[in-house]
Amino acid sequence: MAADLVWQVESPFRFFKNAASFAMYERGYPSVRDGATQPAADVIWRTERRLNDPDCRDASTPDTCAATARGRYAAARLGWAAQTIDAVCYDSKQGRYLATCERRYSWGIAKEDYILPDAHTVAIKLAPERLAEVPQGDCGWSWSPRKVGGKTETRKLACNATLVIARVPFSLERAASGVKVEVTLPDGRKLSDPQVVVDDLMIVAMGDSFASGESNPDRPVTFSASRQMVYDPAQARDDQVAMRGLPANEAPKYGLASSPGFDPKVLPRRLLEDESKGLSYRLGSAEFTAAFDKAGPRWLSPDCHRSQYGYPFRVGLQLALENPHRSITLVSLACTGSEVTEGLFLDKKAREGVANGTVRAQLDQLADLMCRGGRTMAASYNLPVYASGSTQISTRAVAKSWCAPQNRKRPIDTVLLSIGGNDVGFSALMLYAMTEGASDLAPIAGAIGQQIRFSPQVARVYLEQLDERMKALRDALQDGFGVPPTRVLQTAYEPIQFDESGAMCGKEPALGLDVHPKLRLDRVRLGETVDFLKDFFARMTCIDNAKAGGCPALATGSGTGFQLVADHQPEFARRGLCAREPKRAQADGDMMAMPRRLAGSDDFSPYSPAAYLPYQHRWRLFRTPNDAFLTANVHSPGFSLFDILQPVYAGMYSGAVHPTAEGHAIVADHVVRHVRAVLDKAPAKEAEVR
Repeated sequence: MAADLVWQVESPFRFFKNAASFAMYERGYPSVRDGATQPAADVIWRTERRLNDPDCRDASTPDTCAATARGRYAAARLGWAAQTIDAVCYDSKQGRYLATCERRYSWGIAKEDYILPDAHTVAIKLAPERLAEVPQGDCGWSWSPRKVGGKTETRKLACNATLVIARVPFSLERAASGVKVEVTLPDGRKLSDPQVVVDDLMIVAMGDSFASGESNPDRPVTFSASRQMVYDPAQARDDQVAMRGLPANEAPKYGLASSPGFDPKVLPRRLLEDESKGLSYRLGSAEFTAAFDKAGPRWLSPDCHRSQYGYPFRVGLQLALENPHRSITLVSLACTGSEVTEGLFLDKKAREGVANGTVRAQLDQLADLMCRGGRTMAASYNLPVYASGSTQISTRAVAKSWCAPQNRKRPIDTVLLSIGGNDVGFSALMLYAMTEGASDLAPIAGAIGQQIRFSPQVARVYLEQLDERMKALRDALQDGFGVPPTRVLQTAYEPIQFDESGAMCGKEPALGLDVHPKLRLDRVRLGETVDFLKDFFARMTCIDNAKAGGCPALATGSGTGFQLVADHQPEFARRGLCAREPKRAQADGDMMAMPRRLAGSDDFSPYSPAAYLPYQHRWRLFRTPNDAFLTANVHSPGFSLFDILQPVYAGMYSGAVHPTAEGHAIVADHVVRHVRAVLDKAPAKEAEVR
């Protein structure tokens, strides 16, 4: 039976401060937000494409797209998240969620407890079927809280207008939540809905870079169409000497090719403010450095390289879109470089952008958000620890403190988890596959304070410790937050090694890696790494569910009980790091090269870096080092801005070998189906608590 009244939550994704932000995202949703339409299996991917596809008449190359740009080209090139990052319930500078968030609605501003709101805004109107039967005139609306003793409010509106109820009460006790609504039609008939009750869900995401959105900054870097960056400290010194008025023969000498056609030290430069002013800051000067930093990428959380493109945000947005009676409170703490130890249980070094250089342990951040008052319950967890690259293992007892169950603000409906890759050295293994030796990267290792390249033999030692770490995490989620293992959805890592035919990458060693001549994908070393990763994936299956078969004896016993989500992996099987679009493989491969100026030319080839489209559709679902350089362009403060190793750092530590925004959308399409199943299985008692 069709409802007489239809209603929906206004601005239901509570991470956004402004209703306009959700409305912008909703415009890309390829369905009606009525709760009756079953979303397509790939609805999040379709939304991503509608929002971020470039607005141009000819998208065959970046240059042709720029030349045929239409009205939304500039905004679409920067991506949808660039439009929402300035109005969120998160302090990017301090690296924390706002305890109280000022959210703007159609009727005004409300200060809300971010974790546990006391009310939502609802828009309600006559169902189209009823409106068609109503004579012209005004309708009289009345509503009152479902909780006994509340005040009744009334309003008269044109019957075809929408009533906005500014504050519909919300409570964890369903009987005390929501309002009763009645409308009197011009002919005296009455229609009602006694249960206008918002279902507010608490979604928590924890883990590493495959959940944080690494390689997909909320606002990517924009490059100059004419200026270049010379990665040679001597050039910066010479430039300063020349600017002091020395003879022309002592001025900097650019473009001296050390390989056929181009100089590998010369790469695209960020578009700096001096260019728009018709100036040219001296290389290495304070003005140049400040302008370079100002033109960098913007991350929701720069310390963690966390962005709104991470799949947890896409899951949360989809859950809000597909049910008009639902509101989503999302807390994503996922942080690039996190392990179960450093990252979840212990503080870790920040990627960039925070004063003290550290990120608080994710479990501690979550406890602070979820607890009323102090944390009075003590617990200790034994965790295997080791230094990166070392095979010496020791055990460390990590003390944690939790708040008592009655002092938790609310239950957590589900936890989205991506963890384990850094525990076994995933990034070090990829550098092993892409470089000849560790000595080439020694300055980078020194800058970040750890060994960054080692073989699968070392990783296998770490793999034997992973079950102990995962057991501790399972126990901590139960002890600290009352989260049963069945409500934890752990996302398996996507396969990165396949080209468009399903063969292993490396046939063209420099494809997508020519940002630096030392980066070359070696098929033998990649094969060793892939063999290890197969064992790693199998072990993760056993750690979560030892009944899977063929599992060794593990600390988790029969398994953590987490649900391992792996059904998205086949979608990545022919769309790995080196994959090209099958119908135009040659052209797509050409576009994977780093834009450079050939000797004697004023134009970049194969396209202008200023026209690069960070979030356009691509066949490959992973960032190459070239992609990462052109999207995030992160530079290390640990050595000269002009050092020749900066392009390696900017490629690898800007998110190479991580899913694109499109890849995250595909992951989210699969994860959200599992979240729905978790929510559907919620016991009736838990549903009433919500």
